[in-house]
Amino acid sequence: MAASIEQLSFEISTAAVAEQERSLSGLRTRAGTVLAAASIAGSFLGAETNHGRLDTWAVLAVVAFAACLASSIWVLLPHKLVFAFRGDALLAESGRQDVADVREAYRAVSGWIGPILDSNRDKIEKLSTLFTISCVLLAAEVILWTISLAS
Repeated sequence: MAASIEQLSFEISTAAVAEQERSLSGLRTRAGTVLAAASIAGSFLGAETNHGRLDTWAVLAVVAFAACLASSIWVLLPHKLVFAFRGDALLAESGRQDVADVREAYRAVSGWIGPILDSNRDKIEKLSTLFTISCVLLAAEVILWTISLAS
């Protein structure tokens, strides 16, 4: 149980940062799965080229495959998100702002975490949108390969 409102605010803020980190980790795991699935679906390209033809559906499938790979890889790449904080920054700041007690320190750190949460949230939302696009592209790729192989 928190001893003060400042400590409670700090605990809520750090829990939100940890949740964002878990969210990003899950998103990257799913993006890796989509990347693998797209690669398996893309192996149909070999079947098409062995038949000596690439029709319009196959070309569209290759385009969907390339776009799916690109969007999945982008999600997997490192991005500037903050999930950890250095205690020495608080010590340095406490000397400059006369942070005299623990309650003021909790208040200061909670104030620093707020903008970081907003920045992380915006970046994770963009990556989530990109992941959704990669899922749609994977579905399109599979459908296009199926049409191409059936024709």
